[in-house]
Amino acid sequence: MIYDYLIVGAGMGGLSAGLNLALHKKKTLILEKNDLPGGLVTTFKRGRFEFDTSLYDVYDYGDDVHVGLFQDILKKYEIEIETKVVPFNIRLKDLSTRSNYVIKGEIKDFLIELERLNEGSINSLREFMKITKEIHDALELLKDHEPINKEEYPNFYKYLEYDALSALKDLQMPEETINRMGFFWLELGSPLNKLSFIDFAIFMYKIIFKKDVVLLNNALDFSLKLAARFQELGGRLYYNSLVVSVTKKGKIYIVKTQDDLEYKAKHIIFNTSKRYAYSNILKEHEKEINKLENARSLSPNGVIVYLGLNRSIEELGLKNYKYYQFNTLNSEKNVGYMMNINHETFSAVVPNVVNPKASPKNTTILILKKIFFGDVFQNLNKSNYKSFKEEVAEDLITKFEEAFKIDIREFIEEIEVATPITIERYTNSINGSFYGYMAKGYDNPIHRLISYPDEEVKDFSFVGASSLFGANVDNAFYSGYYITEELLNKKEN
Repeated sequence: MIYDYLIVGAGMGGLSAGLNLALHKKKTLILEKNDLPGGLVTTFKRGRFEFDTSLYDVYDYGDDVHVGLFQDILKKYEIEIETKVVPFNIRLKDLSTRSNYVIKGEIKDFLIELERLNEGSINSLREFMKITKEIHDALELLKDHEPINKEEYPNFYKYLEYDALSALKDLQMPEETINRMGFFWLELGSPLNKLSFIDFAIFMYKIIFKKDVVLLNNALDFSLKLAARFQELGGRLYYNSLVVSVTKKGKIYIVKTQDDLEYKAKHIIFNTSKRYAYSNILKEHEKEINKLENARSLSPNGVIVYLGLNRSIEELGLKNYKYYQFNTLNSEKNVGYMMNINHETFSAVVPNVVNPKASPKNTTILILKKIFFGDVFQNLNKSNYKSFKEEVAEDLITKFEEAFKIDIREFIEEIEVATPITIERYTNSINGSFYGYMAKGYDNPIHRLISYPDEEVKDFSFVGASSLFGANVDNAFYSGYYITEELLNKKEN
């Protein structure tokens, strides 16, 4: 059989691409190297605990009133999931100022609190909210290949090349307000002085105008549901099928797997970075591809510690959904600290606070994450790997207990540590980076959309976190939908 489309990887981008193609009656095959779909949107079991590896917030989903793009696409695929809106419930500590505060309620409460802290924030915050919507609306026009009128969208053009820090300063936002609002940079993997303002504005638009949610069933159930729907629509999905080469014979591509099976297809879609595909599968060295890849920076990597605790959140005193500690809220300075293996910046999430059924009765799941800039893992090897995992877990547990005065160590029933090596092995993410490519001023979704027709390689497409729209599950998922829509429209025209 010659498939219309063959997709390498059943991550969020690959599954979404497959669903859209199968919905349009295209002969589609997905080859996945692991024995489960979803990439990092999956779970693993240790004892009586089942841990979601990464999916604690689904952005751009919304509710019945504020329908987000993620929810809208799932409706197109006729997939229903159970969700719960995530309220603001964050505890944050800044070591540089010794401040320790809680953010609770709705996003509007957070913005009002920022206004209260500094009277000079009011106008700049309101202007910022207006600009986030303007940039979002302009991006939607760009996706539809519609012209963007400079008079209607002046801020879109003005801030296209700005980093987030420069743009917020241009809005005359006080430094304290920038730092307090800007802590979200840790979720995007780029400090404010490097992060594209376009990316920051779009992310904040989702938080301000849409509702992020949690899944009431686990991440693996969600991925399996996507895979099952793809197969219901006539698509084929083969697991344990690591693709090792793609070659061309006439107008057809021959795809070979590690176990020497071959498949034929007219078009290949990679749910990987171009860097991985060209280095490990295509093995071609086109100048333009190398030039493009060299212009992009990989996002930071890090370590995640998964803890199963044998006490309830009430017994432990874990009242907040998320916890953050920063060396300093100045993101540029903080990155300097994060080039050291022993830095003090970390985040934590307690799924049970939003979803009481996240773990067995009277137990709690706590996930600690620490990210790093620079090559702090250059000396990591087989001989010191086990001791490194033990040391980093011990360090993170100690830092959490000291930061928030909450005892967890004596209640640990299960523990697992994921390192960059773990992430790279499971997802083929280069260096185990969490967020694909860093979103910089010259490399953001707007630039990627504009340059997409010129950068596109004939008969190859790329979806996922390293694709057009960047990191986070909603962007990876949407990339699969958007790029296949482009391919389908091109074929029709």
